[in-house]
Amino acid sequence: MTARSFVRLTLLTGLAWGLASNAACGRGEISDTGEGPTKEQLVEYYSPATIQILPFTKVRSFDDDIVPDGLAVSLRPLDGAGDPVKAYGSFLFELYAFRPATATHRGERLQSWTQTIRTPEDQRTFWERVTSTYEFQLAWEGNPLPNNQKYLLSASFEAPGAERLFDEYEFEFRLNPQAAAQDATASAQ
Repeated sequence: MTARSFVRLTLLTGLAWGLASNAACGRGEISDTGEGPTKEQLVEYYSPATIQILPFTKVRSFDDDIVPDGLAVSLRPLDGAGDPVKAYGSFLFELYAFRPATATHRGERLQSWTQTIRTPEDQRTFWERVTSTYEFQLAWEGNPLPNNQKYLLSASFEAPGAERLFDEYEFEFRLNPQAAAQDATASAQ
């Protein structure tokens, strides 16, 4: 074999090898007729399956004083695999006095709030990227909560065309002595 024919054979072999490996590494695509989940199944899988009110939910002051103005609610929607996921729909929050002698522990309903998430702007307003949670500031309407009592916060979420999801969170509200004194002074005026 001559040097010229050896070079030609090497080039042709390299070209054939390159074409064959390129064809074998074709781009993977999901076809509409192939196996895999349907669009409806994907929407169901990546939509909230449960919601959780997290223990970071607390009575808080939303301004510069120490007297609480409402509830700061941390809520996490989870998909079917238990992973955090964003939600599209309406949240309803209801605050009840805690009643220990009943099955649901729901006493008198004290407050209710509705928060709808429909737009990307709503997502930016309420979604916390670091914790993968929604953060809602629910301000009091009327009188503030009585101090040194237990409460029940109920949350429900409803997305268009989906089942309603529920969670509840029990907490005790105790003002620190300094805030209690400031609150008593403000109430007396």
